[in-house]
Amino acid sequence: MPVACGEDRTSISKEEMMTARFATLTKPATNADFRGLTGHRRIGFALAVAGLMLAGVTLIANLVASDVDASGSLSILRWSFGLTTLAFGTIKLGIAIVLVGILIRLWHRVDSVKAAFAALKPDGGGGTIQKGATKTAFGAATVDVTTPSPLPIHKMARKMWLPMLAMGAMALAIGTVISFAWSGDESNVALSAWTQGTQFLGEAMLLAGISFLLGTILAALREGGGSVQEALGLKVVTLKMPTTAKVFVALMMVGLMLGIVQFVLHTIVAGGVDTPAAWFAWLGPLRELSLGLLLAGIVMALVTIGNVLGFQFGRLREIATTGQ
Repeated sequence: MPVACGEDRTSISKEEMMTARFATLTKPATNADFRGLTGHRRIGFALAVAGLMLAGVTLIANLVASDVDASGSLSILRWSFGLTTLAFGTIKLGIAIVLVGILIRLWHRVDSVKAAFAALKPDGGGGTIQKGATKTAFGAATVDVTTPSPLPIHKMARKMWLPMLAMGAMALAIGTVISFAWSGDESNVALSAWTQGTQFLGEAMLLAGISFLLGTILAALREGGGSVQEALGLKVVTLKMPTTAKVFVALMMVGLMLGIVQFVLHTIVAGGVDTPAAWFAWLGPLRELSLGLLLAGIVMALVTIGNVLGFQFGRLREIATTGQ
């Protein structure tokens, strides 16, 4: 029994350590100057430019392919397929880096609002806080006296965004290397399947990483908004999880699962099937559906962020005018 307890404490310690490490990536350093540049914008811009350059290379390669013989054309089209997918992934990675910078700026905003509203907030007269459910112009909300705990999806998002981005980048790089091997062996169905399956798994993981980053932003808005209200000694009003957020989670999960399924099915084709062309005919749309669902989920996440920001701006105005 004592051993089990010791193991529990070790497990909790490791989890807290991981959470702390991730927090250092998405929160500003103590006493950091909000006017200073984090570097995320420059890195994200550089990755976007690199992705556009890679896409430009594939455009030129495909134009050249139209003027060569059939064998040479197919060879070029195979490696340019891998390079094009890598280009898209590089731009997605740039988007993710910029989102991390936005997260850091968001926490600067929280600290600034706490400092400013401590002086600007008029005396609201205090009173007893009635905890429970309430309605706002932006949806159903809860009233409490402390900052709300993160939702399970928020905890998952904070842990998963970095591994997803790392694994996605690795899968894209591996798929690109395979595509060059495929270009030298036109009849190799296995290399064709491995290229497509691996690269689109990487694309799905990168979009999932971006989705988890947006989930982390939503978690930061929830926690930051609550901490501002609690620091001012006011009732803590927090929006309940809106329908758009639930749809976002569902679309992200289904899209990621389909990305994994298409990879598994491509490995089956690589192992040998009777009619690989027939498999490729429907695996292409399947992998595109995976990315489409993930992108649709990102749209829902952005809609949710806009709604939460609108609610928080309204709440700040209420605090500034009524002190409550």
